[in-house]
Amino acid sequence: MRKLLSLYFLLSVSLSAVSQSKVSLRLMRGFPSAEQGISQGVSACFAGRIGRMLLMAGGCNFPGKPAAEGGEKRYYRGIYAARLSRNDTLCWHKVGELPVEAAYGVSVSADDGIVCAGGCNNHESLNTVLRIRLRKGRAVIDTLPSLPHPMDNFTGALQGGRLFVRGKDGLYTLNLRQLSHGWTREQAETMRLMQPVSGFSQGRYYVWGGYVAKDGNRPALLFLDGKRYGQTEVTVPAPVNSKGEKVFLGGACAVNIDADRVLVTGGVNKDVFLQALNSPQPGYLSHPVAWYRFNPDIFLFERGRWRMIGSHTVTARAGAVMVAAGKRVYLIGGELKPGIRTPDIYQITIH
Repeated sequence: MRKLLSLYFLLSVSLSAVSQSKVSLRLMRGFPSAEQGISQGVSACFAGRIGRMLLMAGGCNFPGKPAAEGGEKRYYRGIYAARLSRNDTLCWHKVGELPVEAAYGVSVSADDGIVCAGGCNNHESLNTVLRIRLRKGRAVIDTLPSLPHPMDNFTGALQGGRLFVRGKDGLYTLNLRQLSHGWTREQAETMRLMQPVSGFSQGRYYVWGGYVAKDGNRPALLFLDGKRYGQTEVTVPAPVNSKGEKVFLGGACAVNIDADRVLVTGGVNKDVFLQALNSPQPGYLSHPVAWYRFNPDIFLFERGRWRMIGSHTVTARAGAVMVAAGKRVYLIGGELKPGIRTPDIYQITIH
């Protein structure tokens, strides 16, 4: 316990000097273990909060042979719940299952449950949209209107009962209070953007990061700056690190901590990632963690501007997910380098 308290104190101090905001990170104990292999940690799971319960579902990893040795990616379907309390322990219980194994979808915490949209597994990309609720300690799943087409590695956020998703070919919305209206395409897009992040600020929907895969002779493209959607689109600059360099948010995770502030952590390094997309080299998956230079910086977007409010190696992950729970945010899983997951969950508090 003394070591854990020391870790909490050190992380609080090391992050507080970056800006006027003070950020503390607390390592939580416990990770789901009811499915073989899942205890090694997962990337790209669905997650959210229902009252005092933290939920996660699905996700993927390489539990047997590592990816660098040609291992097969495994997807999961278990739904897990843990009660949030003041201590540092999350006691996870399996409360149900998704219809199929899935990861790389969008999940948001709504008033009446957690909405999980899209995703994929080893066999297919998905267009399903589900709402997970808890009843007497068990997961109850409702089917909502399907996405217009299968989507994975996309982004979404919720505001005022409307779910926004930026898929590969456009911006779509679903009014959770008027489900009979189904999905509406708000805007078409020509760029098949993958792995961006998004959130709301001052009533506007923002999308940052993402990439377009290599296609024939056309090289892969990375998008650093973001976009504010509305009647008039506005380009929004990417966040900047302590060296004054723009930070690529592809593979990062984002969550609204209130109606106007978006917290963002992690993501891959733009130079390393772009080189891998356009000119993959033998042994790319075999380097040590530090070689990939995942983003360690913690950013807060509010009032149209970015602030770097902290930096630490424990947030340098790709494919993690964050869940806001009152004044705290839970950072769940992700990968430390391509193919290597972590089961660590951190509680983030912004003071």
